[in-house]
Amino acid sequence: MATFVEGRSLISEAEPVGLLTEGAAGIAVIVLAVIGLAGVSAAALAAIAAIVIGVGLMVQGFNTAAETARLAAAGAAGVGDTAGEMMIDCLAGGTGIVLGILSLIGLPPNPLLPAALIVFGAALLLSGALALQGPTVAPSAAAGGGTVTYRGAAATGGMEILMGLAALVLGILALVLPGAGVLVLVGFITVGAALLVVSAAFSGAVLRIFTGAAP
Repeated sequence: MATFVEGRSLISEAEPVGLLTEGAAGIAVIVLAVIGLAGVSAAALAAIAAIVIGVGLMVQGFNTAAETARLAAAGAAGVGDTAGEMMIDCLAGGTGIVLGILSLIGLPPNPLLPAALIVFGAALLLSGALALQGPTVAPSAAAGGGTVTYRGAAATGGMEILMGLAALVLGILALVLPGAGVLVLVGFITVGAALLVVSAAFSGAVLRIFTGAAP
């Protein structure tokens, strides 16, 4: 999940890399899944979608790691939660990439892709739960108070939890019911939508940063 900085003293440090990563990954996954649902190379496109989601989560984890290091240097409170989010993103992303590649090179997509969907759903659940725990506060060297780093709004965290639950249920059903390919693709659309929701929240935060800095 994206992290962002709000505060006039550190406006120049706000880096919307997470927005680009999660937004692009979400759009790509939704497009791939919709094409797969139309019957065009569904298994291959589902595997590619899993890899794309994994890459997006991995890069977001690296972005979170950079943000965590900067917050720790500033003596921020609540950095441990941000570090936990980084680990969730990296582990879930790496697992999704491995399972997607194994499916793409010829191993049976069931149960590999349903397992990847379950991992992504669990990652969304945990990230959403962390987002509901409140902001991380770092002291500012400039006069006018501290700089607050939010992991996301409560509404965004709640939507992540709901979408994570949906992905988990679809992944479990894909393991035990026929028609697993359709269920997996629908689950990937859900995960892609979650990435878009998070990136949209991050985009709004960046806009508030710059409009708040305007004289």
